Amino acid sequence: KSGDTRIGLVGFPSVGKSTLLTTLTGTRSEAAAYEFTTLTCIPGTMKYKGARIQVLDLPGIIEGAADGKGRGRQVISTARTCNL
Repeated sequence: KSGDTRIGLVGFPSVGKSTLLTTLTGTRSEAAAYEFTTLTCIPGTMKYKGARIQVLDLPGIIEGAADGKGRGRQVISTARTCNL
């Protein structure tokens, strides 16, 4: 964890999480026209009103994630470490 707060981008595959991370932080997170482009957590940092904010691009979450489907448990455990 780095910065004053941590934000996790959680959502279904191919909804724009990687594009949002790149736009907000300038960190390059691969985006493509197929699902599950992001396979690991990609961190980026931005400043807002003097605060350093860490933004995490998390892999897409799918139905059944809480039961371990896909990388669901890893995504959920990382999301729980976020403030927003």
